[in-house]
Amino acid sequence: MASTPFALPAAATPTPSPIVRFGAYTTDNVQQLQAAFQMDYRTDINLTSAQILLLQTTPVTIVPAPGAGLMIIPESIVIRTQGITAAYTDAGGAVSFSVGTMSTALAANTVFTGPTAGQRSQQILAFAGTSTAANPPTNENAALTIQKATNQFAAGSGTVHITVFYSIESTT
Repeated sequence: MASTPFALPAAATPTPSPIVRFGAYTTDNVQQLQAAFQMDYRTDINLTSAQILLLQTTPVTIVPAPGAGLMIIPESIVIRTQGITAAYTDAGGAVSFSVGTMSTALAANTVFTGPTAGQRSQQILAFAGTSTAANPPTNENAALTIQKATNQFAAGSGTVHITVFYSIESTT
């Protein structure tokens, strides 16, 4: 049985969607669409060098507590280290993201300690954690924070831009 040759379509030329072309693609509009269709939320935060150097004793809130009966479900976290003028040094202790006692830690802090002057680094992290059983559980009405388990970063300068994709769910 012989096959019949056919012509493949010409390559598609992407065109900007009307929502982008007419300037309607703004952060506020995206967040309104996410809420209307119960889509994931997104938040961005920039950590200063001072905040990075104090992560062990001063956790930074990324997403505030959502309210009684609700919990934050982080799905993915993007960490971008930038503006490095001096590499961060680390005496140990994992950087982690937590909602109550539900926590995910970086396997290594190299996204912070790897870049030297003028370099950048990125890491994408999937969140996985189990809450501590209680009434209410520790992750109910808890903020999403970043902190360091032990030992402050000893030195370094630069900033970190963190993007978190998450949803808010009921705990019941």
